[in-house]
Amino acid sequence: MNNTPLLSIGIIFKNEARCLERCLKSLQPLRDALPCELIMADTGATDGSREIAAKYADILFDFPWINDFAAARNAVMDRSSGEWYMTIDCDEWIDSNIQGFVTFLTTYRDFDFASVIVRNYFTEEYENGSSYSDFLATRLLRMSTGLRYEGSIHEHWCFEGNFRTMMISNAVFHHDGYMFQDSAKMKEKQERNMALLREQLRESPDDLVILTQCIESSEKSWEQEDYLRRALGGVAEGWSQWELFGAPIYRYAIRLAIRDNLAELEKWIQEAEERFPDSIFTRVETAYFAFGVAWNKDDYTEAIRWGEKYLQGVDDYHAGKFDRSDLLASSLDKTDAHSRLSVATVLASGYLHEKQPEKCLHLMETFDGREMNAKEAGDSVRNLCDLHRHFDVDVAPLLLRLWEEINEPKPSQERADQRRSGFFQTGEGMFKRDFISAESSNENFIHYAYTTFLPLKGKCILGDAAAMLETEDPAVLEEMLGGVTELEKLPVQALYHAMERGVPFPPAGRPLKIEQMDLLARRMGQDKGSLLALMLDHKLSADSRQGIIWSRGLALAAVSAFDWKGSGRGLELARTWAAAEQAFLPLCYAPDALQEENLNVLPPMHRFGWYLIRAFEALDEGNASGYIRLLREGLNVCEDVKDMVEFLTEHTPELQPPEPSAELAALAEQVRMVLSQFSPDDPSVAALKQSEAYQKVAYLIEGIAVDFHHMPQ
Repeated sequence: MNNTPLLSIGIIFKNEARCLERCLKSLQPLRDALPCELIMADTGATDGSREIAAKYADILFDFPWINDFAAARNAVMDRSSGEWYMTIDCDEWIDSNIQGFVTFLTTYRDFDFASVIVRNYFTEEYENGSSYSDFLATRLLRMSTGLRYEGSIHEHWCFEGNFRTMMISNAVFHHDGYMFQDSAKMKEKQERNMALLREQLRESPDDLVILTQCIESSEKSWEQEDYLRRALGGVAEGWSQWELFGAPIYRYAIRLAIRDNLAELEKWIQEAEERFPDSIFTRVETAYFAFGVAWNKDDYTEAIRWGEKYLQGVDDYHAGKFDRSDLLASSLDKTDAHSRLSVATVLASGYLHEKQPEKCLHLMETFDGREMNAKEAGDSVRNLCDLHRHFDVDVAPLLLRLWEEINEPKPSQERADQRRSGFFQTGEGMFKRDFISAESSNENFIHYAYTTFLPLKGKCILGDAAAMLETEDPAVLEEMLGGVTELEKLPVQALYHAMERGVPFPPAGRPLKIEQMDLLARRMGQDKGSLLALMLDHKLSADSRQGIIWSRGLALAAVSAFDWKGSGRGLELARTWAAAEQAFLPLCYAPDALQEENLNVLPPMHRFGWYLIRAFEALDEGNASGYIRLLREGLNVCEDVKDMVEFLTEHTPELQPPEPSAELAALAEQVRMVLSQFSPDDPSVAALKQSEAYQKVAYLIEGIAVDFHHMPQ
């Protein structure tokens, strides 16, 4: 330790074993660069923190906790001998770039205080994509001022007067303590803080500093709205320091209004812009929230205005083009890369709504796919597709760059996988048949959206699918399909396209597992109309084991997706499924298992398939009653097909009575007239029903119905 330190670094700690050593290690480059001393006060550690502190501290002492932060920090200052004093918390660490500290402490002699940015992280990526908020904290004091800390909570140096302060450029204290507080500890801390703040507010009810602290400490509490309204009133009345605290107070009010759907939301947005147009809080946070409010109202003009204001505000913040003293009042959120991208990707869509493709393209050129999350990657894909399909814009360079960037494992492979998932999920929607059909009817149609992905052929499954949809030659399609390595990710419309043009599937020489085929068939079943048309209008190859298994999977998917309570080609589909089952069952089950008495070894749908095969055989032989009996027996072994059995009974032509002749219709009407003259239990009615005339027209009078509700289960 240098005998005459330039800088004394003070720390108070209790149980901070999680983060204390990280903090102390981060200080070492500064201690190596300048004459420093490290003074640490133990306020009651029991988790090994003291042992960690002992490895680094020049002075280590005990300070029994008396529920007063200022007292603890002043005890550290009392033992300091440096020209300057700096305080840091255990869950903070200084940035590796210490040049700003070195330059300030060795160059600037005319200042009494210095402030640094404290960056509060909310996710663990820290400097590589985390969400965070910044505030300006006065952390360095020239000891000759004689000042000490004030305030048992939110302790601070009171520097009213002629003291001079400066913000140290590029000086950042990183902080992650908010992430590691469990709910019980957070509630305990909130209650402790609020008890102290309420007491201070009773003594100084018109103090905007204390009211702002109350607003911050009462978040999610019923008290917060009251504190906010009192603070807004104080700003309107011009209480002390209203110019400094007004903009962040309005920011908090707008947050609360959005959360609780307060009627004053738009009024407060307007007042914030009118009263504090130049504040970084208005230009960043208020603009961020106002953008969302306008967007949700489909007011794209206003959303664009606020979105552009927000992006400029963030850029100015990072360039230091703002009044640094603004951050002395409160922390500033929404300056991180994630927040910026979330607005920018939506703003790009806003430009498209307002037919400003050049602005959309220019904005998207500033994006970095490595900073994106899954949603932002998906939004970017959607914007590129919209640019491509509605405007004559070459998006290929941007698409290729985006694909390369989202696949880089930054900040982690997990994040890259999430981005790729968002890319695929949005991109796959451009391949759906209904979407493609609707595109050409749009008045601004230029290109199909899926063709956006053509530059990714050979790089991405969406590029391969786009190339397949643009190809008509079956031989070329067969070669392309055979080269697809991720069939489970292939947009199903590409597979439909190939199969509808006669390309055999599965590809020759490339056997698939049955579970792979079933998964692919279920995906194809999500497009019910296309699957039904494929099954009934195109001859599927079933001349191999793979072909038989695939046909069975497609048929089962189509049966599961079909609306059996409606109408349509259900009878054709049922026959197609029966044919697929007839080929599949003997291929995969021993003959003994396919005996009626042994069917319980089959899955339920295959049991019903066995009965369905025989039901159609009976029907084709002219045995309608046998057809109904076999359908009923099949229903007994598989209850899931009840709607299908009802459909077949109601729509099978052989079960429907013939159209009566005019003579039969007249006879039926005569019989009805006779029956209407007697009560149903009259003996004459029973005698009439035994007559030859009644038997000829009984089906016209009584109808034919199958009561499935009373079938044996």
